[in-house]
Amino acid sequence: MAEESFAQLLRRLRISVGLTQEELAHRSTVSTRSISDLERAIYRTARKETARLLADALELSGTTRELFETTARGKATDPALSAVLSLPVPLTPLIGRESEIATVCSLLQRQDVRLLTLTGLGGVGKTRVCLAAAQRLSPDFPDGVYFADLTAASTPELALSAIAQAAGVRDDGLTDHLRGRQSLLVADNFEHLAERAPEIVGGLLADCPALTCLVTSRRTLPLRGGHEMVIRPLPVDPAVAMFTQCVQSYWREWTPTDVVAEICARLDGLPLALELAAARMKLLSPQQLLDRLGLGGELRATLDWSYGLLDEGARTLFARLTVFSGGWTLEAVEEICECRLDDLATLVDNSLVHRSGDRFVFLETVRQYALSLGGGPDSRHLDFFVAFASAADRALVGPDQRRWLDLLTADQDNLRRAIEYALSIGDAVRAQQLTGALWRFWEMRGHLAEGRDWLARALALPGDSPPLVRGLAFKAAGNLARDHGDVKAARALHTRGMELFEAAGHQAGVAIALNNLGNILLDEGDHAAAAGLYERSLERFRSLEDGPNIALLLNNLALALRKTPSTLVRAAGLARESVVAFGALRDARGEARAVETLARILDHTGDHRAGADLHRRAVSLRHAAGDLGGLARSFEGLAHALAALGECERPVWLLGHAAAIRATTGDHRNADDEFEWQTTVEDLRGRLPSYDHHWTAGHTAPTTEALKSVA
Repeated sequence: MAEESFAQLLRRLRISVGLTQEELAHRSTVSTRSISDLERAIYRTARKETARLLADALELSGTTRELFETTARGKATDPALSAVLSLPVPLTPLIGRESEIATVCSLLQRQDVRLLTLTGLGGVGKTRVCLAAAQRLSPDFPDGVYFADLTAASTPELALSAIAQAAGVRDDGLTDHLRGRQSLLVADNFEHLAERAPEIVGGLLADCPALTCLVTSRRTLPLRGGHEMVIRPLPVDPAVAMFTQCVQSYWREWTPTDVVAEICARLDGLPLALELAAARMKLLSPQQLLDRLGLGGELRATLDWSYGLLDEGARTLFARLTVFSGGWTLEAVEEICECRLDDLATLVDNSLVHRSGDRFVFLETVRQYALSLGGGPDSRHLDFFVAFASAADRALVGPDQRRWLDLLTADQDNLRRAIEYALSIGDAVRAQQLTGALWRFWEMRGHLAEGRDWLARALALPGDSPPLVRGLAFKAAGNLARDHGDVKAARALHTRGMELFEAAGHQAGVAIALNNLGNILLDEGDHAAAAGLYERSLERFRSLEDGPNIALLLNNLALALRKTPSTLVRAAGLARESVVAFGALRDARGEARAVETLARILDHTGDHRAGADLHRRAVSLRHAAGDLGGLARSFEGLAHALAALGECERPVWLLGHAAAIRATTGDHRNADDEFEWQTTVEDLRGRLPSYDHHWTAGHTAPTTEALKSVA
């Protein structure tokens, strides 16, 4: 499984406990600047004392603390420890569920139990039991514990995409990644997909014999061979303890009275109902609270009561918030819902909305209640996310690309909902604008099949959208088709895109279409024809003074020219220009590509030592940019250089690890990649009898180990 960097780990744990960088700094006495630098990976490791202070401030313990401190020192971790931190971190201790957790663990440790579904009422605490059990079971699943929230996944395809994202792989690489791995998949909120379980969970279990699945659902899954366990409400004593915990989170001196047991009994011990009712203790005495609960303590009555206590502004906002899927930011809610901050604060104070780091979320049961009051996707939501995606499209080729990747990932459910809404109302313009802007995100995150499907549906809508809008969508579809290895479709899509750019008189679009068609020729191994198109594209971009695309074309032209001895000198000069240009733009991913190209050119001139140094630099840049697919290419390039320098075991090990990354991401070597790779493999196989042994060792090693081996 892909390992989390210390920067990613620190940020996720900070957000999981709802702290800003400033608040963590205050708690830990570590400066805000230092925390910011650590989270941006300016410093890849932390001093032992700094790690201890941060762990204390985050209140980490057990395996979580062990992993945090190990990762802070830059050391490779036990896979079982890494598995623990792929799970969400609850904000409060779990009360009264030890028996259920022990039963779940006992069942999943049996050889005959590969699917266990936890069922029960909404708000009964299925997710909390599931997470606690998964954390405890992590040593039994050394190849990974993956958590996928399927709340917003409306189809089996989107469910599998969410699972692939949780596993850190491309959509079409999920089965290959899980096959043979002793892993635990935790699939939360499955009830709306229950009838399609055979396609989702059933297919994975059939194809991946070492996989075990733990599912939460309000409905039983129609799968033969599966096991089910009902999670029931809390008995009175643990319910009182939970109610007390909720109240003491904001009123530490408060102590329960005998009336609290009556409140908990009236609420049937349902954890969500207890939490909502405890929020009213800010205003009411226990007896007043009991009197207002009325007859019947079911969750609907509790929600009705909580809703009835809201003022008009908060009620209006509560219903409007159903426009979101998977949460929202303050900026989004202010623009889309035109809300007052006081109304949002009221909902948070009443536990109807929860804050999670920089985002706000509904618990799913509360969201379903809010949906019953009306609401859903609308034009303002669509407009906001069209603008958001367009801004992200520009930012993904600049210095903030990693931050924007995280922002897009956080709002992926909202983006899907916006696309679906545009398609449902037949809005070709906004559907094509939105999908056309998201191709790079889908490429970098490995959602190739999903992106191609959305784009195909958007481009199939009737109506006369402007040529430029359609051209950009065709370009996006062509890029994803090429990434997917569908060269025929990619050529047709880019050709159509060029026609539309020409009709729109958009010179930059025509230039990028020439580049994209050149990429296809390069993939096919026709370097001379590719160079011709790159020359034409570069000339156009120079006339437009388009810095980012000039940097791109300098690199691509250098790649095309490197195969011919007579053009190697020019190719090296172009690659150096590209490195400088991308560096000036602070585009780490682009700079890594250009450095990699220069390294390959130096390899062809025979300067393998300088080439190896540049390959190492490309590895570092790609890792910093989160470019996993590119990382495989750089490892292969470094293996080529090291083999030429006379090494055997290490380059074979790197080739094995690169193959593992490609299997994870779904990236395939094209004819251009094969140019150096094939000669490297043939050379090493001829010199190293134990080739397969070292290749397998690299293939099964974590990426952190590979990164350290080339540092």
